[in-house]
Amino acid sequence: MNVTVEALQKGVLLVVEGQVDMHTSPELRAKLRESLERKANPIVADLTKVGFIDSSGLATLIEALQAVGRYGGRLRLCGLQPAVRNLFKLSNLISIFDIRETREDATK
Repeated sequence: MNVTVEALQKGVLLVVEGQVDMHTSPELRAKLRESLERKANPIVADLTKVGFIDSSGLATLIEALQAVGRYGGRLRLCGLQPAVRNLFKLSNLISIFDIRETREDATK
């Protein structure tokens, strides 16, 4: 997995590539934590190149969602591939997260 961080005019964009699982989620958690410590708003996670997320990856995103909410910020996800979108639906997280189709829509 690779996570690239890009500053936005407002907030930050994390471009995630590869699988997010128990071996790679600590890296994603660390990148999210850096953005959370700076109180970035919004934090946008582009998951276009993520084909698989396991429960530890979901936990990482849920933790970030809770943390960003503590300072009134927003976490947006975009580019969910069908398998990842289905996981969010099955786990009833589809309505909890701010999910956008495209990076452009998520970074507005």
